[in-house]
Amino acid sequence: MRGKGWIAALLLLALMLSGCRPLVADAPKQLTVYATFYPIYALTDAVAQGVPDLALHCLTQPQDGCLRSYALSDWDIYLLSSADAVIAGGRGLEAFESGLFSMGEKGPAVSAVLYNLELVNARENHGGAEAESHLDGPNPHLYMSVEGAKRIVESIAATLQTFDPGCDQTYIDNAAKAVERLEVLQGQIREITGDLSGKKVILMSEALVYVAKDYGLDIAGQFDREPGTALYDSDLAACLEALGAYDSRVVLIEKQAPAALIRALEAAGYRVARIDNLSAHREDEGFEGYIEAQTNNARAIRRAFDGEADV
Repeated sequence: MRGKGWIAALLLLALMLSGCRPLVADAPKQLTVYATFYPIYALTDAVAQGVPDLALHCLTQPQDGCLRSYALSDWDIYLLSSADAVIAGGRGLEAFESGLFSMGEKGPAVSAVLYNLELVNARENHGGAEAESHLDGPNPHLYMSVEGAKRIVESIAATLQTFDPGCDQTYIDNAAKAVERLEVLQGQIREITGDLSGKKVILMSEALVYVAKDYGLDIAGQFDREPGTALYDSDLAACLEALGAYDSRVVLIEKQAPAALIRALEAAGYRVARIDNLSAHREDEGFEGYIEAQTNNARAIRRAFDGEADV
């Protein structure tokens, strides 16, 4: 964990972000907390281990599409009506962020844990993306970076201390253990991949920027598209033409990309690594699901650079 001054700044930020309702001052007998999406939930799960009378849930179900396009369902809103607090990513991860804060006195306390953390900033004009879209501005998928996950864990711990001050030491201790586990994961990833520093790669999803940075990869080019979407006919031809201008034959794409698109890339001579972008996991997988997904991502990248087919 970092110094007390940094934690104090995060606590002040959490108070600023809580909207009209103060954060939970007198915690109820059981504190019900929702994390918006699985990656935020998984990292919160690591910090909340063993805390009595805390019910932690993932608000949304597994998603094939872009998290940034998700709209709250009636069921989500019903669940929020009984929540004491919500942990969001913020910074553009939730299209419904402003709606959370606008719930006011009748809604849950809200904290967005990506504020005050360093994100990859506005993209340049990558192929495939519209001139103005949610792909512009800060890239909120910091959880795709294991190093970034360590910072998110610290931010979550500070937030949970404001929600539930009676268990503050447990949150501090859990966060320290989670950071240690993530550091072990980083070592395991290095053992799997070896040194990939400077090797060139093409990205086909904005979230994978953080993966490339973690591995020291050189991003030869980026073709942004909505996760899970297929490309047909002229769009596919335009994509392959754009990729052909980049000096790499290794492509990183989200795991749920359509099989037809993967086959088209492979037929064009690209080695494709299918990367788990952490959107399609279940609540019961918890923090260990995050660890397993990142480990499998390392194996997929190693196979791609070794010229083996991904599975």
